Amino acid sequence: MDEKIRHKIAETAHAEYGLKANEIRIDEVERLRRHSCSFYEVGSDVRPLSYEANYAVVSGNQVMGISSPNAAARILDSCSADASADWWAEIITRFHPDLGAGIVLSDENERPDVVRKLIQAGKTFSAPAFKHDNQGVSFLLLKPETYVLYRVEATRTSSGAIDVVKTKVFGGTSSTKSNSDPMDKIAQALR
Repeated sequence: MDEKIRHKIAETAHAEYGLKANEIRIDEVERLRRHSCSFYEVGSDVRPLSYEANYAVVSGNQVMGISSPNAAARILDSCSADASADWWAEIITRFHPDLGAGIVLSDENERPDVVRKLIQAGKTFSAPAFKHDNQGVSFLLLKPETYVLYRVEATRTSSGAIDVVKTKVFGGTSSTKSNSDPMDKIAQALR
């Protein structure tokens, strides 16, 4: 990674989260790279964080994080030419302030526990898919800390912003769970 880019990402992480440049690690997320856009996860080597901060470097030198105004929309505008629905879902999850973290479920084989819970709830798995003439995307988002699964509908508005609606599919408080599933017991124990 170019030292100038590393420095810009470190400055942004410091401004957003108070992370010091000498206390962080910056890893590129190669699978998200597109044309002149690259993506990075930043974590702390000193203090435990329950998340990794996400940053995009657009047009070679502009660094954007989740607190950048309209980051998800701006990244899609700059980087999404010929991108897949999976890629859109990842960018919206990582850079829209109403989401910000979680696992985008792209393949039903990556989380068989979730697929089993969907079937038990009378629902089916669906991979990320474009909607509204490719101006929106629908996908499943798992919040692993709470074991809550959401259906996310993200749509570009006429102003270019991204409107996100997330609907809980399953998970949450113990009153909404059945204790017959071992994953429910694990999720409850982790609270």
